[in-house]
Amino acid sequence: MRKLFCLFAAGIICLGLSALAYADSQTPVNIGMRGGLGMDLSGGLAYGLGGNYAIDLGASAAELGLHLYGGSYTETTNNGFHDYTEKTNLFVFSFLANYLINYSTANPGLFFVSGAGLAGVSVEWTESSPTDTSLGTLLPGGGSSQSVDAFAAGSVINLGIGYLFENGLDMRLETPMIFIFGGPGKSASFVPAITLTGGYRF
Repeated sequence: MRKLFCLFAAGIICLGLSALAYADSQTPVNIGMRGGLGMDLSGGLAYGLGGNYAIDLGASAAELGLHLYGGSYTETTNNGFHDYTEKTNLFVFSFLANYLINYSTANPGLFFVSGAGLAGVSVEWTESSPTDTSLGTLLPGGGSSQSVDAFAAGSVINLGIGYLFENGLDMRLETPMIFIFGGPGKSASFVPAITLTGGYRF
């Protein structure tokens, strides 16, 4: 967890320095911040926060950003003999490149989002059963549990639709899909989410 916050802070500094480097060029560059809430397909809560800058390409824009995602996901299963509950907490630091189609500050309105990026993923996974004692650590009320905390690499595919207002504010409905390479235990290696985010471009 501490690794992710250090990476996020370092990334924000690099993003700011990169934006300053573009400031003297003829290509317009707009700094932005955004945040929002969402959920995965099982109803688990997800949230996100990030900073980015967009390079105006006329009728579209290229957006480079650093994002911190978080989410908590729970799944209950039964093998015919015992009930099991799996809980996965994810914290994802990612560098994401989005292509904003039909995005122009001169003509606010509907636009589309398509993007991809790389990520560092902190995974906290726990499996427990109130009756199965073979998982590992015995529970006081009966049953047992096992848990794994790990840091893994991953990737993000992002698709969405948004609306740009005249004051620099935009709202987006996005589907960031997080792929985890070599997640611990039986934790999910693919986490699709649906998020509603708001952003402001300075």
